[in-house]
Amino acid sequence: MKPYEAMGWSMINATAITALVTTTNIIHGLRPKNSDEPSINYYELSGLRFNGIENQPYSVNCRSTDPGIANDIAREVVALFNGSVQTGIYGTQNGFDFARAHTPDTGGLIPEPTDDLYNAPVTVTIVYPSSTVS
Repeated sequence: MKPYEAMGWSMINATAITALVTTTNIIHGLRPKNSDEPSINYYELSGLRFNGIENQPYSVNCRSTDPGIANDIAREVVALFNGSVQTGIYGTQNGFDFARAHTPDTGGLIPEPTDDLYNAPVTVTIVYPSSTVS
C-alpha cells in the first residue's frame, strides 16, 4: 500500500467522516471542477527522506458551501489523524505511522469565491520506512 492509499483508506473507513462526506467525494489529487460537495481532496506536499525514513505531509482540503460543515469535516479529519503532536507517534495503520495532524496557520476557513465554497485545510504527516511502500 502506498501512503496516499493509506490516507484515503483511513478516511473512507472513518464513520464520522463518511457521515459528512460520501466515500465517492474523498479524492486523491486535485478536486474535479464542479464536483459534488461536501468533499475532501488530499494531495502530497514536499516531504523529506532521511536514512531510509520518509516524512510525507499531505494537504487535506475539507470543502463545503456551508462554512460550519467544512469546519466539522476538518475537525473529524484532525480527530482521525491527530496523534500526540509533540509527544510522539499516534499509531500505525497498514505499516504507516500517522505522526500528526494540524490546521495550518490560515486564520481559519479559506473562501473559494469561484466555486462558492469554503475550504478548511488540514495538514497530516505520515512517517514510514521507505521499504514499507509496495
